Amino acid sequence: MLELRLDLIGEEPGGLFAEIPGNLQVIATFRPGVVEGEKRLEALKRCMDLGASYVDVELESREEILEKIRAHASQRGCRLIISYHNFDLTPPADQLKMILEKCYSLGGDIAKIATMVHTGEEAVRLLSLYGHPGRKVVLGMGEGGRITRVAAPYLGSEFTFASVDDSGGTAPGQMTVADLKHIYQLINGS
Repeated sequence: MLELRLDLIGEEPGGLFAEIPGNLQVIATFRPGVVEGEKRLEALKRCMDLGASYVDVELESREEILEKIRAHASQRGCRLIISYHNFDLTPPADQLKMILEKCYSLGGDIAKIATMVHTGEEAVRLLSLYGHPGRKVVLGMGEGGRITRVAAPYLGSEFTFASVDDSGGTAPGQMTVADLKHIYQLINGS
């Protein structure tokens, strides 16, 4: 599986998809800030046309953008991830549950919640979301969130995120693929 962060790559989707092996599932993501509005929407639609398995759109997106993405994803057989990110803190449990429910109510096939984790209690609060129904990816950011990235697949997460190398990844606390594989080998006794 591969996440294409179009906002970080800065290249046309057509050229990118030409380089991706056909057996890889692709998550197309274009976070706001670099490009807005229709240009961002068109890039995500192009990724779906080229075969993206998932498209990730922020919970805070305007309703008309979400509606257009939902419709296009449905036509292309692409699963819609509606995501919430908080780079400062982990909200209280009742707010997290409301955020999760809102991701589904807006048409998300998968809810993704990623928050900054400062304490063990916050990590537990995030992981407790796996007790609620629905497909989801719940991850903690920062050093305190690393355990959530390791535990997520064992608790029912659709997937977890890791960076290709030590160059930093796309979120604080993200481990490398090699480190995560090593941890899973230790856990699984292989």
